[in-house]
Amino acid sequence: MSSRIVLVIEDDEPKQRSIVGYLREVLAEDVEIKTAESLSSAIAVLSDGNVTFAVVDMSIPTFDFVKDRRGGGQPQGFGGADILRFIDSETVCTKSVVITQYEEFVLPRDGERRDPRGLEAVLRSELDDRFLGVIHYSGQHGAWRQSLCSALRRVQLLVP
Repeated sequence: MSSRIVLVIEDDEPKQRSIVGYLREVLAEDVEIKTAESLSSAIAVLSDGNVTFAVVDMSIPTFDFVKDRRGGGQPQGFGGADILRFIDSETVCTKSVVITQYEEFVLPRDGERRDPRGLEAVLRSELDDRFLGVIHYSGQHGAWRQSLCSALRRVQLLVP
C-alpha cells in the first residue's frame, strides 16, 4: 500500500475524471489516488490521517448521492471550506488546493462576492501554510493543469 495519497474531492463526474486522469499522468508511481464526492466521505478518508495532498472542490454536497435515488443534499456553495477547515485543524501534514469552475463566490459570513483570487486571499487568512491556493478549472485541457502541477511539485509528488 502507498504511503502517499492524493485525495480528489469532487462531485462532478466529468471534472473528477479529468483531474484524476491528469494526476495519473504526472504523479510518481507510488502515489495512490482516492476520490470523495461529499463532505462526509472526504472527512472519512481524511480522518485516516494518511492523505498527503487534497484537491478540494468548493461546491460539494454534504453526503454522497445514492446513484439510483435522490439524496445526498444540495451542493453547498462553500462546502469545500468546511473540508479545508477540517484539514487545517484535524490533520498534521495534509496539504491542499482548491480547484473550482466558479468565477465568483458569495462569502457566507458577509455576503460579499469574490473571484477566485479574492477567495484565495480569504482562505489564506484563515488557514495555515499547508493551504497552497485556489486553481480555476477551465475545461479538461485548461491552464489549471500547470497550476496543479506547480502545487504537486511543492509537495514533491511528481514523477522524478
